Amino acid sequence: NYNPSDPRCCMRSHNITMSTSSSRHKMPNKVPFGNISVPALCMLVSFLYLNASGVIGISFRSSNMRVARMDSRHFFKITDNNSRLSMLINDPRNKLSLVQSCSQGIFKRATSIRGGNINCDDDDSQNDDCPDVCCDMPNQNQFDGASKPPKFALLFMDKFCNYHGGYLASKARDVYGVATIDVISSYIAGYMLRAVNDDMESNGQDEQSSILSMRLPSPDQLSQWKQKLPRGIQIIAAICESDSGLGEAELLGDAISVRYHNGYNEARRDKFLMNEVAAKHGLRTVQQKLCASLDEANAFATELGVGQSHPSLDYTSEEDCSDLKASSALSLSGTEDIRAENFNTGRLGGTTSSHHRLQKEDRSWKYCIIKPTRGVASDDVHFCSNLEQVKAAFEKIQGTSIFGSTSGERHNSVLVQEFAVGTEYAIDIISKNGEHKIATLWRYDKRQANGAPFVYFATEVVDAESKIGKIVCEYAMKALDALDIRYGLTHSEFIINENDEMERSLGPRLVEVNCRQHNTNFAPLAMAAIGYNALDMLLASLLGDLPGLPENTEHMRLPWDELPQLPQTRAFAAVVHLVCYEEGLLVAIRHDVLEEIGSLPSVYAMEIYDHFEVGGHIEKTIDIRSDSGWVHIINDDEEQFQHDYDRIVELM
Repeated sequence: NYNPSDPRCCMRSHNITMSTSSSRHKMPNKVPFGNISVPALCMLVSFLYLNASGVIGISFRSSNMRVARMDSRHFFKITDNNSRLSMLINDPRNKLSLVQSCSQGIFKRATSIRGGNINCDDDDSQNDDCPDVCCDMPNQNQFDGASKPPKFALLFMDKFCNYHGGYLASKARDVYGVATIDVISSYIAGYMLRAVNDDMESNGQDEQSSILSMRLPSPDQLSQWKQKLPRGIQIIAAICESDSGLGEAELLGDAISVRYHNGYNEARRDKFLMNEVAAKHGLRTVQQKLCASLDEANAFATELGVGQSHPSLDYTSEEDCSDLKASSALSLSGTEDIRAENFNTGRLGGTTSSHHRLQKEDRSWKYCIIKPTRGVASDDVHFCSNLEQVKAAFEKIQGTSIFGSTSGERHNSVLVQEFAVGTEYAIDIISKNGEHKIATLWRYDKRQANGAPFVYFATEVVDAESKIGKIVCEYAMKALDALDIRYGLTHSEFIINENDEMERSLGPRLVEVNCRQHNTNFAPLAMAAIGYNALDMLLASLLGDLPGLPENTEHMRLPWDELPQLPQTRAFAAVVHLVCYEEGLLVAIRHDVLEEIGSLPSVYAMEIYDHFEVGGHIEKTIDIRSDSGWVHIINDDEEQFQHDYDRIVELM
């Protein structure tokens, strides 16, 4: 169901293996084509598609089909520790600035679009201070019938990622025949301009002009900017890819009266307000308080049970790290009734309990979370086991810049929350006129590593129709209702204590709701495990009812009304997040370790961030931004799936 012209989810450094070996009893997912399993067939079609799209190259060797572009540069030895010789190395999304990684393409694209595909009422409009309307029209030649200008458009804010906004925009044009309009949020535009000004090259002036031409219009410029929109076109929705631009996307959608929008609501981004709203609507939430002083923070932490002399958690020792790596299948006592269901309820890892070993000694110890009200990717989220840690966390956050602010706002208060013990779930949901449908239910395997309490090890696809899945999904949909989210894509997180029967009966608690996509390359994995993905569902919800859709691309569109509310998996699947335990100078690479991971039966795709070179300095993984890369694993054999995950964790 995909057009070869679509930019399918791009994966840069691949090691994808699919075999046609005759010994199918040895590798359940690597079987002859005559008896190929459903997930293997799905992945085969996906990667043949990727090959046709030029994303990857496939070469044949003996009876195996292996992607030729296998990057084995990223396993190495380090110089300043004797504990481990082979590691996977980390990078926070390549540690490249937004300008370095994204802006060159945006600059070229903005320059090529201005004056090309848009119809302006004023021929001199490019000479004024008002930003241009950067609009891409669909290629009408690929559709049946006479070429007609599109009547509808989608507006994209901060569209930088090929496998998120890039995919949505391309498919909107090529499959639905609508135009796409690009703008850059004030926060991102300011960041990019500062970067260009700090490193002004020969084309720096052109880059400045390109950024300014695509920036979000100011309130005073909005009327003039709207006049520059292509004549007779209606904007259906505004889709924002970045966290920092979400508020402006809501304001812009409301101001220009896009057809589907949720209005403006600060509680969708403020973590304190979000929980307050959920609680007012009868949803179970953590205890919390917004504290303007350290005395307030200490008093509330003490009220939560945090003591003066509770031991600090330190998971930096080799013994502790070994214990954690060896415990990938943590015991989940008390969940046998859940596990007995005929559903995939998750096989990797255990509870998101950053103090499970301390609790064995004294369950009276309590902990709290200190964090800012605005943030992304666990930035400045602190797990505190004593008041000394509360003090350090509070002082680190108070007075710092508020994430996404363009007016110099700073945190005058710090959020202190009860620590919720349990398993953390993430849910991708598509909403259409208040009807919510689950795209994917994910279960996190988070553990302590390198002194950090919440390091991602795996994000696993699980059945939403299981007993625990239904409980979490029902809560999630109520949370969207509480925040008045009626349209669009959300990625939200919740915690439920599966270990304790009483706690489990009380239901989940909210971590956060994000009005954006899941920030990983999730679509290929969801396609293989479920059969569809959240991005295609989003387009179906927004564009599927439009009149005059191209008839010759109907087979490439999802029918919204036929999609189930809760998806069920047909295979075990997960994103494995590669964790680095060392830091120092990179002096050698272990090719054999990368080869071993690539040869595991469940491994279909992987990426080790490709700018790590011998001679570079590497750092430990402490959050999702600083991991080493990822591995996609999928198998219809539970035992093999678990074995391969454990082996990858062992090799980290």
